[in-house]
Amino acid sequence: MKSPLYKELMNQLASHIKKDYQPNQKLPSERELVEMFKVSRSTVRLALNELEEKGLIYRLHGKGTFVAPTFIKQPNLGSMYSFSSQMEGEGKEISTKNISLKLCTPEKEIALQLNLASNDQAYELIRLRLADGEPLVYNRTYLPEKIFPNLTLDDLNQGTLYGTLKKKYHQISVLAFEDVQTVNLTKEAAQLLHVKENTASLKINRKAINDKNIPIEFTQALARGDKFVYRSKQYNE
Repeated sequence: MKSPLYKELMNQLASHIKKDYQPNQKLPSERELVEMFKVSRSTVRLALNELEEKGLIYRLHGKGTFVAPTFIKQPNLGSMYSFSSQMEGEGKEISTKNISLKLCTPEKEIALQLNLASNDQAYELIRLRLADGEPLVYNRTYLPEKIFPNLTLDDLNQGTLYGTLKKKYHQISVLAFEDVQTVNLTKEAAQLLHVKENTASLKINRKAINDKNIPIEFTQALARGDKFVYRSKQYNE
């Protein structure tokens, strides 16, 4: 089945933007796009709406339409998120650098998130998530030792975190809760992300739950504020 005309126009414009335009550069007006592509104004508007939804453009009232900065667009906040899947969807080569793994007695806040007793231990995993070789996210992940005994860095270096947890321990995340806030990067995180200390970032606290309603992971992630934007879609009831 042939795609709707506005979808075809959206794809043409997206390709044009990526090849020929710089971030924050102004696009032709709706009238100019109508003339350029020989389509109706409503088709142009639908195509632009789709591009705006995808985060490729933004509009300023009375000034026009502009190419969006090169942010990494997070999916709708109501959906499960995978960094690897999202980056691959953006056409980027993803990689993970596992920096350290150690057993620890987590702080009270983290123990509460994982339903751990005061004497329970957890693995603390420090890692970086990269896209096209550029570090974008600093992760500090906690994994209950009683659920993941004898976990090693060698295990984690064989594949993705969730892939390892599924393959070795038969643990699958089916639900996740996330809190997002803006913070300035610590010196340690800034150095690893190759930016200046106190650079703005998104702090994402994530708790993952398995199919038995048991917390299996708590992650504190710091995502570079110059590269990430969270975007949500809301509906009135």
